[in-house]
Amino acid sequence: MMSSHLKRWITALVVLPLLALLIGKGGRTSFALVVGLVAALGLLEYYALVLSRGMMAMKAAGLVLCLVLLASFYTDGLRVIPALLVVAFFGSAMICLTRFDPQTSVPEMLYKQITGVIYVPFLLGHLILIRDWNQGVTWTFLLVAVIIAGDTAAYYVGRAFGRHKLAPSISPGKTLEGAVGGLAGNLLVGALFKKYCFPEYGWGFWIALMIVMGVLGQTGDLVESMLKRSAGQKDSGRIVPGHGGLLDRIDALLFAAPTLYYFKTLLD
Repeated sequence: MMSSHLKRWITALVVLPLLALLIGKGGRTSFALVVGLVAALGLLEYYALVLSRGMMAMKAAGLVLCLVLLASFYTDGLRVIPALLVVAFFGSAMICLTRFDPQTSVPEMLYKQITGVIYVPFLLGHLILIRDWNQGVTWTFLLVAVIIAGDTAAYYVGRAFGRHKLAPSISPGKTLEGAVGGLAGNLLVGALFKKYCFPEYGWGFWIALMIVMGVLGQTGDLVESMLKRSAGQKDSGRIVPGHGGLLDRIDALLFAAPTLYYFKTLLD
C-alpha cells in the first residue's frame, strides 16, 4: 500500500502546476470561481466538524451566504460585506426561531454557523482582492509560496529536530523547532520574492510582513487542529489524497491572506 507521505508528494506534484496555471493564466473570473468552490467545500467540511447532521437548514443557509460573499468580493470588494454579515446573522437567527428546541443549545448553533461563514469564505475571499492588485498575480504567488514553504519547512524541521511541543493539547505532533523552521521557510521564500519581484520595498517592512504572515499562518493551522480535536477527527475530510480535507490544506492560508491584504493596505 502506498504510504501517506508518498501520497502527499504525488498530490502536490499534480496540484501545484495546476494551481500555478490558475493563478498565472486563469483570468480573474476563473480564479474567483475556483476560490468560491474551495470556500464552499471548506465550509461544508467545517460544518461537518461542528454541526450535527440534522441541521441541514443551517448548513444550506451558510452555503448560500458563502457564495453570495464570494460574489461580493468579486464585484464590490469589501464595500457590502459588513451588510451581508448583518443580514446573515438576522437570517440565521430567524431559522433558529423556527427550529427552537429546549434541548438544543441555540446560541451555540447560531455561533457555529456564523463563525463558519467568517472563518472560511470571508477570510478566503481576500485572495480575490489580492489578485486584483497591481502585480496581483505576483502577490498571489508570493502568498501561496510563502505558506507552502512554511508548512513544508515546519514539517521536516519538526520531524528532524523537534523536541519541545508547541501546543500538545491541540496538536501533539507540532513542535517549537518546527515552528521556527516554518518561519525560516517563510523568510527565505519571502526574501527571494523581495529581491526579484518587489525590490522597491524596504527590508524592515518586508521582514515584518513575512513574520506576521508566518505566525498567523501557523495560528490558522492550530485553530483548525483545535476544531478537529474538539470533534474527535484526525482530518477535516478525505478529498485531498495524503493530505486529508481542503481545510487541512488551506488552514494557514485562511489566516495569511487577510494578513497580507490588511498589512499592505494599511502600512504600505
